[in-house]
Order: sequence, then structure tokens, then C-alpha cells
Amino acid sequence: MIALSAIPTEEDRNKFREIYEENYLKMYHVALGMIKNQADAENAVQEAFLSLAEKFEKYLHLSGSEMTGLCVSIVKNKIIDIIRRANHYSEEELENLILYDECQEHNASFMAEKKEEGAFVHRALSQIPEVFREALILKYCYCLSNLKIF
Repeated sequence: MIALSAIPTEEDRNKFREIYEENYLKMYHVALGMIKNQADAENAVQEAFLSLAEKFEKYLHLSGSEMTGLCVSIVKNKIIDIIRRANHYSEEELENLILYDECQEHNASFMAEKKEEGAFVHRALSQIPEVFREALILKYCYCLSNLKIF
């Protein structure tokens, strides 16, 4: 968890913890989808939360969905920074990556399809024993190797 020394009150620190818990996985999946590297995705999420903590008082008025949108936006920018620093992509390829990601995000049918897929996967996972469910989640959501899982 991020050091919370930048956030002055205990109440705000608790709110930040809630935001962290609610948004970490979403941000990680966005980052991993963009950069395809687990360590870089984790670094981007941590950098995004550090940026959020530094200016947290400015964002306290945001609702849950607005805060999620802000968190995702910040992590996307952090990924772009990481890509630029590492020179993984040319500027043209980077622009296409950003445009592709934004097109998917705003496509209503794409989002509806993803929601339906998620519901199907959730129903399927709820029907198998817990030990298998946990192994599948670790493998496919957290991208852990078989050796790390078992």
C-alpha cells in the first residue's frame, strides 16, 4: 500500500484506502492491457496512486464512478510515460495504442459485451469448487505462473 503521509487527516486516509481497494485491480488490468508487462503495470498503478495521494484534497468531491475514471486516466498516462521512457514504441505506434484503447473504452456495444462476458465467467466460477476457482483467478486475473500458484 502507498505511504499515506501526503494525506493529512485520518478520515481522508481511510477514504483513500477505500479508493485504492476499489480501483487497484481495474487500474492494473488497464495498465497490463496497454503494456503487456506485469512489473511495468504494477509500477504504473503505484505511480498513479502516488500522484493521486499528492493531490488528494483536490479530488475529494468526486463520486465513485468519477474517481474510478480519474484513476484509470492517471494510470493510462503513467503507462504512456513508462513506454516513452523505455522507447518501446515510436510516437506513431504510441498514438495508435492510445487511440485504440480510447475507442474500445467508449464503444457502448464493446462495454456491454464485456459486462455480459464478466457475468458469464462469474456464474461459471461460482459453480466450481473454491480451490479450483482460486487457482483460475490467480492464473488468469493475476497472471501468476503455475509454479507460483502451487
